[in-house]
Amino acid sequence: MDPRIVDPNIAKSLDWIEMQKPDSIKEIARVVWARGVWSLPSCHTALLIRLKGNPPWGGDVRESARVVSSLSQMGLIFPDMEQWILSQKKGGSWDGNVYDTTYSLIALADMDVHDPEGYGWLFDNYGPQWEHVGTTALIINALVKQGAIQREYHDFIDKKAHWLLEKRELDGGWKNIATSNIVMQSLLMAGFREELNVSIDWLMKKQNSEGFWGKSEDKVVATSLSLITLALWQS
Repeated sequence: MDPRIVDPNIAKSLDWIEMQKPDSIKEIARVVWARGVWSLPSCHTALLIRLKGNPPWGGDVRESARVVSSLSQMGLIFPDMEQWILSQKKGGSWDGNVYDTTYSLIALADMDVHDPEGYGWLFDNYGPQWEHVGTTALIINALVKQGAIQREYHDFIDKKAHWLLEKRELDGGWKNIATSNIVMQSLLMAGFREELNVSIDWLMKKQNSEGFWGKSEDKVVATSLSLITLALWQS
């Protein structure tokens, strides 16, 4: 077990999530990711692999990318997925969609594949239409994981990270549990740790006594995202 698991509330959450029966690829992938980031196995990993199929995971780029990232947390890499994800890219992006593109770039980075054309597309096309906290956070995450090292990318990440902090609500969160976790993960990836003390406190106060986060319809994803955030926080 990961030596970082010293908080009984985190241990309770990790046990709770393993006992769930996620019924979508998105939920299964999130559970595997959350367990893997804490160096724990999951009974759901084998199911995720069995569902791969051809095209992979129903041919949905975003879902497949999330699966690739989740399995990478378990040390599992499918070499064919690099070629498949790259084959779905057209004109520098994935369907001209910011979410498909960010998740694809994150998945490629988790396979140690770097795509300057892809993350350059995110940078070049950033504008008011993407200026939402969750979207901006995903873009930061993709740029950091892709290792965008040019000065303009660093300046962009720093500027947008400060913008995200300005959008934080008085209680320490952003809008809802899922969005808050995505924002916190991106800020941690960008090196903004001390600035998140109040947000981590907020997150822990949102945990249910049974160990989960979120409401009935979204608690598996909300809990998985919270565990991923806390693992980054303690790394």
